[in-house]
Amino acid sequence: MSSMPTEVDEERLILLSAGHTAFQLLWAGIELGLYDQLSIQAGQTLDELARALNLARQPARILLIGLTALGIIKLENERYYNARLVEERMVKGKPGYAGTILGWQAHIVYPGLTDFVRSLKENRNVGLGRFLGTEPALYGRLTHDKALEKVFQDAMSGISRLANQFLPKAMDFSLFKLVVDAGGGDGTNALAIAKQFPMVKTCVFDSASVCEYAKRNIQEAGMTDQVFAHPGNFFHDPFPSGTDCVVYCHILTIWSMEKNRILLKRTFDALPETGAVVIFNMMGGDDDRGPLSTALGSPYFLAIATGEGMLHPWKDYEAALKDTGFQRVVRVDRGLPVNHGILVGFKK
Repeated sequence: MSSMPTEVDEERLILLSAGHTAFQLLWAGIELGLYDQLSIQAGQTLDELARALNLARQPARILLIGLTALGIIKLENERYYNARLVEERMVKGKPGYAGTILGWQAHIVYPGLTDFVRSLKENRNVGLGRFLGTEPALYGRLTHDKALEKVFQDAMSGISRLANQFLPKAMDFSLFKLVVDAGGGDGTNALAIAKQFPMVKTCVFDSASVCEYAKRNIQEAGMTDQVFAHPGNFFHDPFPSGTDCVVYCHILTIWSMEKNRILLKRTFDALPETGAVVIFNMMGGDDDRGPLSTALGSPYFLAIATGEGMLHPWKDYEAALKDTGFQRVVRVDRGLPVNHGILVGFKK
């Protein structure tokens, strides 16, 4: 991902000032099926798209002008086309489809970040109050709203499909017998690792309600002999018997590094001498200048998710691994998408 300029210019300031509008335009294209329509039949006119989307001409024109100005669609000879990246990421059914991630942004991140300033001042996740329940973190509250929980799980699965497909290729899991994906959600990661390494068993260790999603996906994949779900809380409950590798994918961002140290020490104690922990995540830069993807992701953890997490930099994870006893720490930071990286902590 390209870096931001060192100082904002006027055009970028306009975009940032109306960022809420820019997002709603982008999301409207998903909700209304505009990008799908232009993928099926590129080069449609304003009137043709208005009819296809069941919109009056004026609203359709406002939508199309906005998306054209943002570079999301292109206008050539009075006919509209998807931008190349939009064709890859915003069209349902494409391998790189990211629409479910935008659903999470629209229904969870967007309303919660309304309380960002208060969250900064009070150093807590004020935005959590917009969701049903009394639990101190978003993940508990989502259990009260199955539709919203599905939006969240679909988004996390989307992130996994886009980024975590690289994990089994970048990491040699053949060294282990049982790889536990802690906070593994619907099983996307565990299934991918199992397919890449057929001699390795994998497990999803997550809450009971989330494990139900994983069980269904494991059964549908026909991999119940190699992949299983283990309901529980990895801060308190024992890891599955035989665990020699624990994977934390997009999970340690949820908490402060102090709390992560507690979890990593617990992980260290549970592993055999030949065991290892794998951290896979978007990584913040060690100089606190970005990158943009992690800088924009961290406010969600403060204002909504837990009130304590962020997209931590490499060096903070490395220090935590060493402090909790891992003897050798290996950094893998090449060939991974969207500022992702892997850290492997070996017990010996």
